Amino acid sequence: MAVVFSKNSGLNDDLWNEWSTLLISKMNDVDTEKNNDDELVKALFNVKKSDKFGEKAAGMTSFGDFEIVAEGADAVQDELQEGFAKLIEHKQFIKSFVCTAEMAEDGNFDEMALAAQNFMRAYKRSRAQYASDCLVTEGATFTFGSKTGLDKTTGDAKGLFATDHPGKKAGVAAQANVYTNPFGTDSVMLNKLANVGRNFRNASGIVMGYTFDTIIIPGNTPELEDTIKRIIRSDLQAGSELNDINTQKGLWKLIVDHRWTVEEGAPYILMSSEANKELLGNVFYDRIPLNVRNEVKNLSRNLEWSGRARFSAGFYDWRHIIMGGAKVGETL
Repeated sequence: MAVVFSKNSGLNDDLWNEWSTLLISKMNDVDTEKNNDDELVKALFNVKKSDKFGEKAAGMTSFGDFEIVAEGADAVQDELQEGFAKLIEHKQFIKSFVCTAEMAEDGNFDEMALAAQNFMRAYKRSRAQYASDCLVTEGATFTFGSKTGLDKTTGDAKGLFATDHPGKKAGVAAQANVYTNPFGTDSVMLNKLANVGRNFRNASGIVMGYTFDTIIIPGNTPELEDTIKRIIRSDLQAGSELNDINTQKGLWKLIVDHRWTVEEGAPYILMSSEANKELLGNVFYDRIPLNVRNEVKNLSRNLEWSGRARFSAGFYDWRHIIMGGAKVGETL
């Protein structure tokens, strides 16, 4: 993740020349992989760059199966159709902070350095929080900060998690990828939902056959976290004295989303990493990397820093992902 520091904006005040350089160094110090916010975004989303106001993608339906015809008969004509299309528009994110002249005059560098580091952490945290909120919220919209009604629909105009995802070709039944069933204390529900995902049909009604291999859970559900670790890592069947193999061992990666917290319940998400990549399921675009500028305010002689970035998150497809333990959904 790149961060751009512009040249000091007319910064020729001797009081701030040295301080500004030191504060930039502090910002650079914290722009590393010391925390896992950047890794969280990479684990959940396909992270890409963009040079447009937004990015649009559309799929194509599939040809049907070959058919048996009589000798000398014409082939059965088939056709491709454009699938569902989705436009993801980038949004602007801005933040500023001030170092007062008194802080510099009195040598309070530690306080200013802390502010500079917190500024960078706030950007990295905001980027990860936006991605997480977009992904884990039920419904067709989500809220980030004071901004409500942010879109999280897929190309079919349904929320990422819905009970009625339509097909494109005629006769393709609606499909669900959100369920109210709790995870439970064994691998039964995990196995059932993985099978549901493997049998998702594309827009033409053809079974896709993806293997689901990733479990995503909130950061404040320790009991669920412990249960899942036992189920996917135990040599034998979790919770059983039977000398039998654990069919789930080695099949799953657990991601604890520390930016996802719940007040009640214990929802969980299953994802196919292969489908997420090939279908461009979860996509995060960095349009403009964080750009940091500073200037001395004439009236106060304070040094003001401002940071600006543009990024977006969204979904081109839904067949890579399933939510369980949801408030609203189908029940197995």
